[in-house]
Amino acid sequence: KEEIKSIISPKGEIGGISFIVNYIILFLLIVIFNYLGFFLTVEAAEYREILIFKILTVVLLIISLLIILFVCFNYKRRLLSITGNLAVSIILAILFTIVLDIITLYFYFTPLLFAFNKYIIPIVLSILPSKNADKKEYFSTMFERWKKFLKNPITIFVITALFLDIILVKLSVYKNLKISKIMPDEKTEKLVINPLSNFSGKTKQEILNIRKEFVKTSLFDSKTYEPSDNVFGQIEDNKPWWGIDYLICSDKSIPEEKISTGLSEESRFINNPNMLVGVILSKMYPKNTEGFSDFCKDKSLQLIPKSIDYDKKHKLIIVTYQGSKNFTKRYKKQLIRFMLEGLNAKDLGYEWAYVHNEKNVLFLRSEIDMKMVNQNAKYIKSFLHTGNACGIKGGCTNSSPKQPEFEFIFKNIPANMTISLWKNKPLFKNQPADMYVKMIFE
Repeated sequence: KEEIKSIISPKGEIGGISFIVNYIILFLLIVIFNYLGFFLTVEAAEYREILIFKILTVVLLIISLLIILFVCFNYKRRLLSITGNLAVSIILAILFTIVLDIITLYFYFTPLLFAFNKYIIPIVLSILPSKNADKKEYFSTMFERWKKFLKNPITIFVITALFLDIILVKLSVYKNLKISKIMPDEKTEKLVINPLSNFSGKTKQEILNIRKEFVKTSLFDSKTYEPSDNVFGQIEDNKPWWGIDYLICSDKSIPEEKISTGLSEESRFINNPNMLVGVILSKMYPKNTEGFSDFCKDKSLQLIPKSIDYDKKHKLIIVTYQGSKNFTKRYKKQLIRFMLEGLNAKDLGYEWAYVHNEKNVLFLRSEIDMKMVNQNAKYIKSFLHTGNACGIKGGCTNSSPKQPEFEFIFKNIPANMTISLWKNKPLFKNQPADMYVKMIFE
């Protein structure tokens, strides 16, 4: 009771053991309130407009801020006990708590820095003797004091909780690795790849009807299915659609109106709902580029799957593409860029994606993203609208926006990657997914 009381009492004792006990209690409370905050903002998002939920969210935020202040306060007291200098203890307390948290969470995350911030610093500060302590007696009795500390019910509970958390994370990582190794075989179900269509000149309702018919024959058939307004809502009637034969390279000699002839590139996805996530070229390349004649004619760069398989037990869709030497071609000394396309996933409710267990694939995350607690699940923003990139007067239908976090290059072929998909934002990146997609490039 005295140890718990000392958390908020300025006069409370704050020796090495009591500091670490206080820290553990506060650290556990932060974890609990983070889970509660996650539930209110993500899992219970549909209730966020209810007054009581709004009040609860504000209360949780205030409590979380108070806990952070208590952590900083206890750091300051412990550092003051060690250094005897108030100004130094305040500066170091802010540095070891708020500043390091901001750096670790938002600017430069590494497991080592996280461990240094959350575990190493508190343990070191708990071991260091107070300024006026008898150093010889302090260190001679340290073993007994720590033995007593480790028998504390709070300590046992927190260490057990952290241990279980680590086990769960490791099991999730192992499960993802196991799923990423699954290959098409006699146990997987062969799914039909529907041919592409020409959507140019069709009305929005015609496109929606086509979509619903293809969903009926897919894994995601549902009596309640309606095309998502977030994905299909901006389609306009009777617009041209970008043709897949004019997608790889830009050619100024081709009349603008011809770009919308033939099979529509977006029909790759609309006609094939089972392909939850697909791949597209990140941009078009000039046809007149030296050495690009073969590249511009390479049909494999249209990225139409050669097969799609389904492993029902693991909720895994395996999409296999035919690769080629042009997947690793260079333009202006940089490898050709590709990008994941999640139109189907978003339409069918799988709005969060995390890529893992890549082989010969390198994602080109932005500099700021690379420094964050990254490799977190990313929100899929894809939708269809009338854009002007095709050059046709009045625009043509294509997908947007470009998501740099889904942009990647091939280091070599063959290659593969696995994508976890969730309907709601996952709490952590390796937790079991609602659906998995494995992409194989042969």
